[in-house]
Amino acid sequence: MDTRKLRYFVEVAERENISEAARVLNVTQPALSRQVRAFEEEMGWELLVRSGKAISLTRAGEVVMREGRRILRSVEAGEERMRREVEGAELRIGFAPSLAGGIIEKAMAVFCQLHPSVSIRLQDSTTEEMWQGVRSGTLDLIVEVATGDQDLHWETLQRREIRVAVPKGHRLERRRKIRAEDLDGERLLLLSRVDYPNYWRKVTEFFAEHSVNAKVAGEFDGISSLSMGLNAGMGLAFVAVGSVLPKQVKVLKLDPEPEPICVAVGWLAKRKLEGWEEVFVNELKRVAVG
Repeated sequence: MDTRKLRYFVEVAERENISEAARVLNVTQPALSRQVRAFEEEMGWELLVRSGKAISLTRAGEVVMREGRRILRSVEAGEERMRREVEGAELRIGFAPSLAGGIIEKAMAVFCQLHPSVSIRLQDSTTEEMWQGVRSGTLDLIVEVATGDQDLHWETLQRREIRVAVPKGHRLERRRKIRAEDLDGERLLLLSRVDYPNYWRKVTEFFAEHSVNAKVAGEFDGISSLSMGLNAGMGLAFVAVGSVLPKQVKVLKLDPEPEPICVAVGWLAKRKLEGWEEVFVNELKRVAVG
């Protein structure tokens, strides 16, 4: 089967208009008409009903259009795999530094020795940016709090406990633990509810469950900006264990402890991982176990 002719036919079939399809394909209308007729002869079926300028699909045409789309997607995916293998593959990873920076750094050190021809592009991303990136194909993997989204496949890396970060000089800094009621009336610094919805849900569930009446004094787009707020003494912060914070900040347990968050590596469920991607995922899992 001539995939160029198939592509021409699918474009005409989807638009049901030769002139529009010719414009999109950047070919002349007569040339496109000849190619489509040649494709019909090659297949041995009448695929289009032509009536003046109007075009409609026959039953066979509907089948060929549907299956043709699938074939073309497969061909394009194969071409991309070959290009990445020959020219050097690129592994594109979206991640939240507050959760996954250390894991990714250690996994990269081993992976780059195993696959020196594969370049890695890291993107410090919010939850929304990661979801959009992996769905649009601009990201291959994301490392983030796992969700129940059916579009994504998740492999658990770690379960991280949530702690309270206390700035120097705060009245609670000498405590060994912080009780839920200790947070009443406190000023809290949190990661943005828009950028980190899973984190925000965990925190607000804890507030509701224990009737905590605290004031949100600031929302931050990442752990670096949140750390600045802690350094400035703006308030307390809810953080995951392992978050990189200023040395003078104390990290204390909560009593009772909130449910841990599940840090995982995810990708589109319908997509089969490339060999080097599987290697990186396995290395992430190995590093996460410690």
